Amino acid sequence: MYWLTYRQHRVQFVVTVAFLVVLGAVLLASASATAGADEEFMSLYPYLSSMPVLPIAVGVFWGAPLLAAEYERGTSRLAWTQSISRGRWLASKLGALGLLVTLAGLGFGLMIQAWLNAFPAVRTADRFGDMSFFAMTGVAPGAWWLFGFMLGTAAGAVIRKTLPAIAVTIAVFVLVLIGIFTNRGGYAEPVVVPADTAAGVPAGMILRPATLDGGTRAAYEMQPSDRYWRFQWTEAGILLTGTLLLTAGTVVAVRRRL
Repeated sequence: MYWLTYRQHRVQFVVTVAFLVVLGAVLLASASATAGADEEFMSLYPYLSSMPVLPIAVGVFWGAPLLAAEYERGTSRLAWTQSISRGRWLASKLGALGLLVTLAGLGFGLMIQAWLNAFPAVRTADRFGDMSFFAMTGVAPGAWWLFGFMLGTAAGAVIRKTLPAIAVTIAVFVLVLIGIFTNRGGYAEPVVVPADTAAGVPAGMILRPATLDGGTRAAYEMQPSDRYWRFQWTEAGILLTGTLLLTAGTVVAVRRRL
């Protein structure tokens, strides 16, 4: 069953591996070219900062066709009336592909983190304070990629048409991405730090201006950078909860419809 799963989805697998290899080569060349110069960081920043949307591609190319294409071709009737039950077929598919997607997301995050580590002057601020890089380092990328995969799979299971499932996957993922980015600063009670200290505002996620001493002293509400891993696991937990709900919805949709 696992070999069949690979044969059916080897195109997605090869394309994903090729993308990660090319990205790794680009990041390695960037990190070693100028010994951590800020100019080299800024040359790639506009491109990398848009990569939190990559899980959309996972949902579109890995998830949405997984079940929708089976329904459209009519092969679901053949696959699910053989010796392998629908439950076993689905568990094998989701388990194998979900694991591959998660590992790919974590590998992507490790590469981004290694690249950031080559720039000591910016890595702390841009790992936690930058909304985009937070979603691309630590454990968050694995959770985001798995969520995108299951979102596409669930859309395909319910809609049973590939193109509409792709459209729904994109729309829902964008809404979730905006919602999490907007509310990420609320994962914990923020701290208020004065803005006029000699050392400057500590590194972290600055949320909004504030005041101290009855409004006479400028300050900021922020999440300090030492909360990075706390926020990483919080975000991963939110996404994994959503993934479990999508998985349950997929199972119900498959069991009720042939």
